[in-house]
Amino acid sequence: MRKEDILAFVNRDWAAIERAKRLHWSQLRSQMTAEDALRVGDELRNHAHELHPDWPTEQQRRDDLATHVRVSESLRRVNLRRRR
Repeated sequence: MRKEDILAFVNRDWAAIERAKRLHWSQLRSQMTAEDALRVGDELRNHAHELHPDWPTEQQRRDDLATHVRVSESLRRVNLRRRR
């Protein structure tokens, strides 16, 4: 690598790049169906499993389930409050 290449990379307009990425993904997600979203999630899970075959561990699964239960209970309470 040349010094000039490294400097060009470091001096990029990172904020503009971040804005462009956010806009791109926002537009992409707005066009996705539920099936598309599930497929992307499954592809990400498969990729993570390829990188880390021992993932998720049983403890991580238990922790994840506990989080889902807690969020679900919180959402139910919010829904009950709105009905009153």
